[in-house]
Amino acid sequence: MNSKEAARKLSVDPASLSLAPPAPRFAETWKRMEQEPPCSACGQPSRTSGVIHDPDHGDRWLDRCRQCFLETPPTLPVTPERFLEELRDVAADAQLRLRTYTDAGGWEGE
Repeated sequence: MNSKEAARKLSVDPASLSLAPPAPRFAETWKRMEQEPPCSACGQPSRTSGVIHDPDHGDRWLDRCRQCFLETPPTLPVTPERFLEELRDVAADAQLRLRTYTDAGGWEGE
């Protein structure tokens, strides 16, 4: 799930979140995480930070503690099969050797 879906699942009101830059660089996000702001959902020290883009409230920081992050894991915007297919295509185009492992197929690309 993306950060906005995570906020919804954790019942976090975007209006209650701190303003954030629209597309923070990694260094900005890292600096925020080092400050360990309280988790947006439960108030414990956060371990990860991200930005949600809310149409009514603008860009806001979503900070999550370990437990709240584990309850709302990020997901790929495509299926794992499609991701691997695209990864194989990119590796082939770049003439790179690629070795992957899946539960269904085991090791591929040996």
